[in-house]
Amino acid sequence: MKAQLTQGDITKQLVSLAGPMIFGVFSIIIFNLVDTYYIGKLGHRELAAVAFTFPIPLIVGAVAFGIGIAATSFVSMALGSGRSHEVARYATDSISMVVILGIILAIIGELTIEPLFLFMGAPKDLIPLIAEYMRVWYLSIPLIVIPMTGNSVIRAMGNTKFPAMVMAVAGLGNFIFDPLLIFGMGPFPAMGLKGAAVATAISRFFTLIAALYVLRKKYDVLTSPFIPFKQLLDNWRKITQVAFPAFLNNLVNPIAMFILTKLVASHGEIVVAGFGVGTRIESLFAIVLIGVAASLSPFVGQNYGAKKYSRIRKAINLANKYSALWIFICGIFLMFLADGLVRVFNDNPKVIEVASTYLKIMIFSIIGLALMQNSVASHNSIGKSKTSLTINLLRIFVIHLPLAIVLGNLFSYEGIYWAGFIANFLGGIIGSFFLYKLFQKFPAEDPV
Repeated sequence: MKAQLTQGDITKQLVSLAGPMIFGVFSIIIFNLVDTYYIGKLGHRELAAVAFTFPIPLIVGAVAFGIGIAATSFVSMALGSGRSHEVARYATDSISMVVILGIILAIIGELTIEPLFLFMGAPKDLIPLIAEYMRVWYLSIPLIVIPMTGNSVIRAMGNTKFPAMVMAVAGLGNFIFDPLLIFGMGPFPAMGLKGAAVATAISRFFTLIAALYVLRKKYDVLTSPFIPFKQLLDNWRKITQVAFPAFLNNLVNPIAMFILTKLVASHGEIVVAGFGVGTRIESLFAIVLIGVAASLSPFVGQNYGAKKYSRIRKAINLANKYSALWIFICGIFLMFLADGLVRVFNDNPKVIEVASTYLKIMIFSIIGLALMQNSVASHNSIGKSKTSLTINLLRIFVIHLPLAIVLGNLFSYEGIYWAGFIANFLGGIIGSFFLYKLFQKFPAEDPV
């Protein structure tokens, strides 16, 4: 068991780490769109039922994401510092923790389907459809959260190719099984909305087996979870201290998007539609930035553990330059072709105008957001998830949302867009400031 990222060409390593992640995230986005397409074929009620369930996967995913961040941090730092015995312990205890939480969430979910979704505003006549989908989905929670955490451990080892492949295979599994189980083809019965949930469960089952196999056979980091209870609780406490702020951080953006959508909605349905198209196109361009930020997590963690601080500085500076260059290229592209790109999704002239305005205002500001994401990923990787949470809270709740309310009242929906523009740039400055403070704590020269 050896740290792979503490020596060698930094640029090549970042590219090799980021490339597979970009592919994996892109695969998931495309296959999720296909999933929505098939469910839409059942009818608008089925589509509405699934729309009401959307916050639940976000919350469950945030739990697994938080524990995954903690696992990445502890495993990569232990690996970098040569404490190989701790790698297996933290990997095993992270997975045992997420198994228990997954089972608890599944039980709570199964017992609260009707009251929860009625509270969320779902019509009573839609509850049977929601229950049909969620009863299967809740049972599949362990199949979802275990491979998410397992893949975080694998990324911490410096391997982003396997997690990306798993993401792609999960998406492909959904793509294959969705039509078979939703509509009934060949030997498969037509299960309707329930079939979509079963398709997800089947694809996730294969990712679970693959992740556990690689962790056990290739890296040998799964050991017995049965250790003295006091030691187990102590490790879970350490994991929670990093995981909980990361969990909250992962919930901040969906909450902010909900509030922003409500603000935009006050300007009419057409504006909401244009805003929705604009944010979806923006997310496609942001895939590269997600990959770059994800590449920093194992790299920074391993080198921090090995006390190779100069490599961390160089890697973060390179990641910031790559991100800025990518957004500059995207910005030039959108300045000339935004209208045509929006027209692919919707040909309503007003929707095109609203979405194009959003893209032209927001695109260059994503440079600031990228700098912030790179800072957040770097702090998460060394166990400083509280700092990451602070950065995000400042950007969204101190800057973005108050500005959106004020500028939205003064300048209509364009004011809301400009609030996002300002918040992104200031978020980049805040993230860079915290990185500067971190760099100041590093010694001028790496310890020999």
